Amino acid sequence: MESAEDLSGASAQRGVPLHLYGQYFDTVRATTPALLRECYRLRYQVYCVEHSFLEPADNPGGFETDEFDHRSLHSLLIHRSSGAPCGTVRLILPDTIQPMQSFPAQRVSKPAAAMIARLPLETTAEISRFAVSKDFRRRSGETLYADAEPETLPPPGMIERRLLPHITYGLFRAVMLMSLDHGITHVCAVMDPTLLRLVSRFGFHFASAGPLVNYHGMRQPCFALLTDLMDGIREAREDMWAAGTEGGRLVPSAALEVHRKRDRSAA
Repeated sequence: MESAEDLSGASAQRGVPLHLYGQYFDTVRATTPALLRECYRLRYQVYCVEHSFLEPADNPGGFETDEFDHRSLHSLLIHRSSGAPCGTVRLILPDTIQPMQSFPAQRVSKPAAAMIARLPLETTAEISRFAVSKDFRRRSGETLYADAEPETLPPPGMIERRLLPHITYGLFRAVMLMSLDHGITHVCAVMDPTLLRLVSRFGFHFASAGPLVNYHGMRQPCFALLTDLMDGIREAREDMWAAGTEGGRLVPSAALEVHRKRDRSAA
C-alpha cells in the first residue's frame, strides 16, 4: 500500500491535494433541529426554487420536507471558512410497519420494487435528496452537481478551488459513514444519470434496477452493495479513500471485513 506521502504526491499530480480536504470542508450529521432546518432550507432552494421539481406552496416557510424525513438520517457538508452548507443528503431507513412502502424507489418503479423485495429490507436504505448549493456548482442552473469552482461566494484560495469538484464525493462519503453506523448492507436510489456518471469517476458503481422513470426529471433506479461501493473507491481512487476515511481510521479494516461478510450473506 502507498504511504501517506505517496498518496499526497498522487493527489498533487491530479491537481487535488486531498490530504487538505478536511481543512476546508466538514461532514456533519444533522441530528439537531437547527441542523435539520439547514438541510430542509437547502433542499427547498434546490428542489423548489432553482429547479421547480416541487411546488413551493407545498413547502411553507422555505423548508422542503416530506413523509420520509422522520425515518431518515441526514448529513450536511459545510464549507469551514464561511460556515455555509455546501450540500445535503439523506439516507431513508426501511419502514418496518409497511415494508413494501419503505422507499420512493418502490413507489415510482415496479422493477425497482421487485428488486428491493429480494434484498434484506432491514439492512437496506435509499439515498435521497442529494442537493448541492448553487454557490458551489459550475454555473447557476447548469447542473445540480458540483464539478467546478463557485461563482457567487468570495473567491476561495487555489487549494479550495481544486477541492470543490469533490463536494459530490463528500456527500457520498457521508452516505457511506451513515450506512456503516447503522448496519446498512444495501443501498438503492432513483438517481440522475449525470450523477451516476459523476460518481462512477470515484469508483462508486451502481447496478440498474429497471428503466428510466420520470421522477424529478428522468431518473435511473439503481442499487449496490455497500461494500462494493467502498471497495470500488478504494480501487479507483486510493487517495480519495485515504482522505475520506482519514487513512482508514473511520473504517477500521476488521470492522469493514465483518460488514463485508454480512453483505455477502445477505446478497
